[in-house]
Amino acid sequence: MKFVNILINLVSVILLVCGCLAKPSNRETIMENEKELYSNFILRWTVIEGTGDIEIEIQANCTGWTGISFAEGQIGQPGSYSDVIMGGFNDDFQKGYSEDRHIDLENPDPANGHLFDDSNDILLKNARYEEPWTIIRILRSLNTGDKQDIPIVPGPMTVGWTYSSTDDTSLGHDTAGIGRVTFIPL
Repeated sequence: MKFVNILINLVSVILLVCGCLAKPSNRETIMENEKELYSNFILRWTVIEGTGDIEIEIQANCTGWTGISFAEGQIGQPGSYSDVIMGGFNDDFQKGYSEDRHIDLENPDPANGHLFDDSNDILLKNARYEEPWTIIRILRSLNTGDKQDIPIVPGPMTVGWTYSSTDDTSLGHDTAGIGRVTFIPL
């Protein structure tokens, strides 16, 4: 029995020295895909194999918040909604921020803006400002199971993009647009 304990301790030390029991890596995920949605807006992403997760990087030429949305349906169409990811880097606090929101596209109410999701299903991995770019990285599941989120599925998806000159996410965007992105090939 004493021999087994010594053997287990020895194997643990060897694994620890080799890094097998070390903390998760702080290395940044390499973004395998990129799409320029506008001259001032670049989207990068990688589907992390075997995890069911996607890491997304948003790079916008702005000094405030930026974001993307995944839409189902069209404005005014019954049951239409949009899943929104917003974030930025606050220079005053030297800190990044992210928000998981949604919009009811059936009856969008500009007075209410984007509504916070009941469940925050995004993880802010990194945020920074590199003149003139605000760059954020988030991690989320391809399918969160949250009714306020839209699953990221194979094939082209409608993606809204937006950015602002302020970190106040309750204020509207300066620039916005819509594009088609294939996060996962068919």
